[in-house]
Amino acid sequence: MRTNGIIFFYKSLTLDDSEGFPLARIVRGPLYYLHAVYAYALILVGTVLLLRMYFKSAPSMKKHVALMLVGSLAPYSFTLVYLSEVLPTPFDISPFGFVLSGVFFLFGIYQFNLLRLAPMALQKVFESMQDAVVLLDLECNITGFNQSAGRTIQGLSRKNGIGQPASAVFAAHPELLRRIDRASGSEDHELLKDEAADRYYKVQLSLIADFRSRPTGKMLLLRDVTDAVRSEERLLENARQLRELNAFKDQMFNVIAHDIRDPMAVLLNLTELLEEEASACGEDHEEIVQEMSRQVYSTFALVESLLEWFRSQRSGMVFVPIVQSLSHSVQRNVRLLQGRSDGKGIRIASDVQSDAFVYADKEMLDLVLRNLLSNAIKFTELGGDIQVRASRSGDAFTVSVSDSGIGVPEERLYSLLREDNVVSTDGTAGERGVGLGLALCKEFVRLNGGELWFDSAPGQGSIFYFTLPAAQADTASHDDLTAERESG
Repeated sequence: MRTNGIIFFYKSLTLDDSEGFPLARIVRGPLYYLHAVYAYALILVGTVLLLRMYFKSAPSMKKHVALMLVGSLAPYSFTLVYLSEVLPTPFDISPFGFVLSGVFFLFGIYQFNLLRLAPMALQKVFESMQDAVVLLDLECNITGFNQSAGRTIQGLSRKNGIGQPASAVFAAHPELLRRIDRASGSEDHELLKDEAADRYYKVQLSLIADFRSRPTGKMLLLRDVTDAVRSEERLLENARQLRELNAFKDQMFNVIAHDIRDPMAVLLNLTELLEEEASACGEDHEEIVQEMSRQVYSTFALVESLLEWFRSQRSGMVFVPIVQSLSHSVQRNVRLLQGRSDGKGIRIASDVQSDAFVYADKEMLDLVLRNLLSNAIKFTELGGDIQVRASRSGDAFTVSVSDSGIGVPEERLYSLLREDNVVSTDGTAGERGVGLGLALCKEFVRLNGGELWFDSAPGQGSIFYFTLPAAQADTASHDDLTAERESG
């Protein structure tokens, strides 16, 4: 019996009753063999893919993959049994292999929940999460991760991630590896910093359990908290600056009191002297009146300068360096303290050259010079000497204020320049100070790009040094030089 429509698929189709029941005897055509090769080739490709999936799967998932794998091998097995005639049978049993394969595939699909919408939706949510999530088995091998994890963790990709041990993938992240290798998970969050990317992450490691509460793996979650950490750092920095500004304000009020009290004390003494002279005789007191006038003028100029500077500091410390004559600055401050030095018979000499120009904040420099000179007068005996010198070395001037006074006590050598040192020592004539000037001087010199230090020996005097950036004399502005001349 021959049919023209299927001649290339079946060459002939006849009935055979030799087995006691009718069987179809088929002579296969070329298209039949081509179709068989195509079908079995597809099954072979699927079997290879399932084998790869089996070796990369976690132990808890291997049994599900094994079911699918057995189902894919069933058609081959039945065909080999039929062709090898191990079990002689008058009919082809290969179709039964496909039936068995369908049973295994159906059971595997049911185990994987491949026909349910919920797992697909959960996978979509998992991939779209902003937090990086990595799934691991109990042997710390990677079983899955989302897109955020691939972007966050260097070396983690679809090609070399799944099935790899965490020790290999996280070799460049020892802190993460240490967290993963812990025996058990925890709900605690640990802050880690990725130095390479300059990012901060909250890390959480949790155990994954099955429906019987048996641990089957671990979940590593990394949440990017860089913005929150940076905001916290800014708040802490703002709080620190606020504390510094408040401390600076308190120190400056103390310095104002210190600077104003000295000339005011001289004015008081001169006034008392004038009253005594006026009551004793009617002589001309023009010299005393002139000296009082000079002191009043100096005090007024000092107060005006300080107040103007404080007005400029309302929104925080403002540093305004200018080119100025170091010699004029020294002379100006020596004149302000001349009343005190004359009262103790102390000679103040300046050996600062007229061509010494520095680049510094004017008010800060004046406060440093006044404080060092005031301390030198305070701790120098009657009839002593004070010397101010300046020498240039490279791009900086080193200024020194030396005295022939009583020196710094040995117990105060290491605490004198500390900010927490607020102890005031009485001077040789009973003078008292606020005890904060030197620490503030050190800070002012630092802001101007220099350093402050001292050498002292009890009974042999002290030398205080500080450095300032040098500037060329021909770069001084006309306004600065005019102000210096007017102040002289």
